[in-house]
Amino acid sequence: MTMQPDATDQIDYEVLFRSGPGGLVVTDSDDTIVDVNDHLLIWTGFVREDLIGSPFVRLLPPADRILFSGRAARLLHLEGRVSDMSFTLLGKDRAARAADLFASRVRGAATLYMFVPRRERHSDEEHLIRAVRQAERSDALRREAELDLKQAAQYDALTAMFNRSGLLTRIVELAVGLPPLSEFSTFVVGLDHFRIVNGSLGRAGGDQVLREVAKRLMALSADGFLTARVGDDEFVVVGRTHARGTTFAETILESISAPMLVDELEVVVTASLGASVVRLESSERIHPASMAETQMRQATTAMYEAKASGRNCWKLFTSVFDDSTVDEIRLLGEIRAALANDQFRLEYQPQLDVASGTLHGYEALLRWDHPERGLIGPAGFIDLTERSGLINQVGAWACRAAIEQCAALNREPDARPVTVSINVSARQLADPRLADLVGALVRDNRLDPALITLEITETGLITDSRRAHRNLKLLHDQGVRVSIDDFGTGHAGFAYLKDFPVDELKIDGSFVAGLGVSVEDTAIVTSCIDVAHAVGMRVVAEGVETRAQLDRLAELGCDIIQGYLYSTPLHRDALQSFMSEPWR
Repeated sequence: MTMQPDATDQIDYEVLFRSGPGGLVVTDSDDTIVDVNDHLLIWTGFVREDLIGSPFVRLLPPADRILFSGRAARLLHLEGRVSDMSFTLLGKDRAARAADLFASRVRGAATLYMFVPRRERHSDEEHLIRAVRQAERSDALRREAELDLKQAAQYDALTAMFNRSGLLTRIVELAVGLPPLSEFSTFVVGLDHFRIVNGSLGRAGGDQVLREVAKRLMALSADGFLTARVGDDEFVVVGRTHARGTTFAETILESISAPMLVDELEVVVTASLGASVVRLESSERIHPASMAETQMRQATTAMYEAKASGRNCWKLFTSVFDDSTVDEIRLLGEIRAALANDQFRLEYQPQLDVASGTLHGYEALLRWDHPERGLIGPAGFIDLTERSGLINQVGAWACRAAIEQCAALNREPDARPVTVSINVSARQLADPRLADLVGALVRDNRLDPALITLEITETGLITDSRRAHRNLKLLHDQGVRVSIDDFGTGHAGFAYLKDFPVDELKIDGSFVAGLGVSVEDTAIVTSCIDVAHAVGMRVVAEGVETRAQLDRLAELGCDIIQGYLYSTPLHRDALQSFMSEPWR
């Protein structure tokens, strides 16, 4: 009997790939293109030799590269596939082609991407969609009209929780029914950096986060607690805590900080919490509304204290200083003494120009030479100086010392121009005197202002954007350069690159450490460099510790690097000898 060949033996997979209906791209573990099919070449105008060996993101414009690294690459890493995401495909003529992207990981580290032209809807489809949306709007209006007016006045429309008015009404009813000497607790919850979350995810994504937080808090109502949304990102939980006492605050924070999915992205949101606890005596039970208002005010005060203490924690309202507060008072006194007694100093970490292999400049790093505890890094005192307002005095000292040192370095005979970068805090950036201070120091030292770079954090841009923009414009007009420090960790995003006069983008060392190890980190670094160069900014990579990282950054076009590969931070007395040594 003659055996019939299996159907799969008759399929030529090479021919199937070459003539596939969509544009197909195969990449290796580094997302370097290793093959493309004929349909993609016809669609884009490239020849195969143009694309083989080049990075996949070459096919995407800068804005879409950000979307790819932030969404598509993350989904590929977590789930192994991407379905129906809209992108713009660039052809050889640099013309944009609307496309839908599908992708999946195959054979371990290889990835198969498929681009399909995005078609416009037919008129009958558009008509049907408009009709459905109109019906949905009409139905929503009808349901809204049927809501009871009294109920609507006491509930939050977004989360369906009580609003402030509704909560106070229910607290009065709850408090009247409690037995004497009951312990009654109020917790005010403020989401941490929600303005940044909202800006990163968009308004719809921010609303989704608020609804999920509300859902988690409302689950506590099963234990007899009342919950409400009383502000944009503030919630209240009130009730009788029984023997659990204020440790219930930990339960609330753990519930909020559990990961949540927002538009297929895993998001972690933290909160700061303030607690106020009262034991209901007979005199307090006569005026439950007054008691409720007082507790909410006290808990709100404690919540802001928690935010000032580093966020993602809780504080119990008390009118008496605790030991940590006394320690802060003592430390503030020591910082003032350090200013008066010249205990602060700067160390300087070299920065290398990648293209020329020569010294570009230094980043000035603040240190506190404490008479009893030795050398203290900024993590040991900067937060307190920020909260107390002393940061303006400490920052002014650092600016003066760094600019004087820069002038000294550039006065040396036959010296090449050497830059100095100075870190500026968010509170300093909002100081209206900052631009005048820096300008006066540059003029007094007869220094080219382009040799001074002020490094600001993404948080500094967001905290008070109006004042920050004014200061940055004044500094930029004077010729001082501005750099965004630790880019990618503060959620400000690429939009801020065009809204503020910024000359330099500094990639955080955590992403540099992932080069060649993490697909996501490599994609982020690549996107940062491409977008920065597209808007005329230079790029600095910090935390470079290996030759492989340097080689990869050079390949990607990074302008400047700094890190332990070349040098640890140096004392000012070592700068001249360091500058005379050849770079290895």
